[in-house]
Amino acid sequence: MQSERVEFDTSFSLVAGGPFYGILRRLGLLGADQLTSLRTATTLALLAWLPPALLVAAQSLVDSSYNGWGYFTDLTVPTRYLIAIWAMVATERYADSRFKILGRQFREAGLLSLDSLPRYEAALAIADRRSSSWIAEGALLAAALVWTGFAMDLIISITGSSWEGTLVGGQPQLSWAGTAVRYMCGPLFMFMTLRWGWWFLVWAALLFRISRLPLQLIPSHPDRSAGLGFLAIYPSVFSGFIFAMSCVISSVMLKDLGYQQYPPETVWFAIGAWLAINLIVFLGPLLVFARPLFSARERALIEYGRMATRQHLTMHHKWTGRTENAGDHADSSALPSTSELNTTVQAIREMGYTPVNRTTVVQIVVAVGLPFLPVILKLVPLHSVLKWALGKVL
Repeated sequence: MQSERVEFDTSFSLVAGGPFYGILRRLGLLGADQLTSLRTATTLALLAWLPPALLVAAQSLVDSSYNGWGYFTDLTVPTRYLIAIWAMVATERYADSRFKILGRQFREAGLLSLDSLPRYEAALAIADRRSSSWIAEGALLAAALVWTGFAMDLIISITGSSWEGTLVGGQPQLSWAGTAVRYMCGPLFMFMTLRWGWWFLVWAALLFRISRLPLQLIPSHPDRSAGLGFLAIYPSVFSGFIFAMSCVISSVMLKDLGYQQYPPETVWFAIGAWLAINLIVFLGPLLVFARPLFSARERALIEYGRMATRQHLTMHHKWTGRTENAGDHADSSALPSTSELNTTVQAIREMGYTPVNRTTVVQIVVAVGLPFLPVILKLVPLHSVLKWALGKVL
């Protein structure tokens, strides 16, 4: 009954909350809705990129033996600290709105019975708590600090001398800028990256719990996913994160190609492998609905097949002049028309086992592919690309 509906908890959010958001709130970097904004994204990006830049200039003036100007020519620096951080923070507000739409849709579309609503609300509450957990964010920060320290030591050990620092007695010695990256900029970038990864895991776990609820699926639904077609918008939530990571990978590849020539096949394979990884990772959580969709399709084919058989038998009896008993005639008179049954059965047969469509895949491909255009242009000359494009158009 309508009066028994439980209102959706509008405070549900996989993005807002947690100690990091608390710090941003105290710094006045959150909007009126307590979410990040473009100003937040710009501030954090500049906070990550600007201090090492100033320290490079300062140490270069004080120490003539230090050559840290490579900071400004290193392609991986602006992609990590300016582009990637900005993209991850700038898309948080969009991600929050999409998460809430997806969370409400299960209830408002009637996919959940009244009996399953308490379990659904409990699953949302668990996801909400985990996404903003102090313990989780503390672990992510610790992992970011450890990884940044390891990466800095490895880079200096390999290069011997760079803007990050030099080897002294076989031990890495950080420059002023390297120290800033080691303890502030690098951990900030890694923390933002790991936090998006944590949100993804929490979301995937939430989808798994929802898939185990007794969903009221409609196999004849026009979205060909029994009413779950709205989940196709889910990968767009992570498009900013995917774009950011692809920018970092692309800049690393461009940097390597500047030092060493690789066979084009190797580069194309690396790009294809990265695309495949993203498709598998971000489409994978939708596979949890394969079992309920398969079961719903199988049940519907049996039920509608039974009705279609009875309807066609009734028509056959009428055409051949055979008589029916009263019970069979009463049942058949309440059945849908033959055309309606045929249309419904055809729609059920076309139903997929996952709520994935072309748009879902395109969202991921575009987010992954755009940052690799500079790499592709390095492999394929621009005039060749223009010639191919004009040939397709003309």
